[in-house]
Amino acid sequence: MGKQFPLIFEKRFDFYWKSIAIYCIVLILYSLLRGTLEEGTLTLRVSDPLVILLTLIILFSIVGYLFSIWKSPKVIVGKDYITLKTRFKEINLPANQISKIVIGKEIVSNLKRPMRIIKIFVTFRKAPFRIRPSLFWNHKELIEALIQFKKSNNK
Repeated sequence: MGKQFPLIFEKRFDFYWKSIAIYCIVLILYSLLRGTLEEGTLTLRVSDPLVILLTLIILFSIVGYLFSIWKSPKVIVGKDYITLKTRFKEINLPANQISKIVIGKEIVSNLKRPMRIIKIFVTFRKAPFRIRPSLFWNHKELIEALIQFKKSNNK
């Protein structure tokens, strides 16, 4: 029994808020360590370069997080097409324009184990479209859907 097409997979953004939370904790701890207690009040040094740097990192991370949510990237897998969609553009890849789909692993130097990567080769472009399933919700279902697409369309 197969899945109902089209299948929609949305990108995950939980790594953004986790990093923002860690940066905020570091900023608070550093501020507490560098601050001074005078007569029961805590005085913080806002002009400290590390405080300014951490604040800028937090602000840029929040802006990046909000932009990524607003962009809302998705992968849509249909019976005879794959669509890569964002708020700004939509790339529709019909099965007849897909030359092959390679589901493999990519070795990332700072990780202990290789990451799964999907490369979609198309006739109208030299470089393949690359999808990292681990960046999407239901990444195992995304891999299964693309394997099923590959089998049904002989790619």
